[in-house]
Amino acid sequence: MMKKLTTFDLHLSEGHLSLMRGQRKTIPVEVLVDGDNTVVVLDCACCKELLASRLPGGVLIPIASSLKTFFQEQGMRNVDVAVSGDTMKRTYRGVMDKSMTGELKSVLEDAVTHFTKKKRG
Repeated sequence: MMKKLTTFDLHLSEGHLSLMRGQRKTIPVEVLVDGDNTVVVLDCACCKELLASRLPGGVLIPIASSLKTFFQEQGMRNVDVAVSGDTMKRTYRGVMDKSMTGELKSVLEDAVTHFTKKKRG
């Protein structure tokens, strides 16, 4: 049985103009655990054009890379990536502690911010 550790939104559009127009795109993120695994679910409805099969595009690349690095640092490895419709589900072998959810959110936010700055620059 899956237990929800946390949910949060990753904000993709950082510019003032997009905020004023109400065009801020977000990816809802849900982190779940079961007896052996941690599952990160990304709802990519706002950027489905970037989601193709198992290979993400655009901002999803640094998000996937930061997830890989974060979980490797915890001694966990990716065992599955599944895409269904607009949803990407990434499964990692090992159970994440709830106390690490804030750090995970920060790591993902940093990846999006770095990508956005790099894209503008």
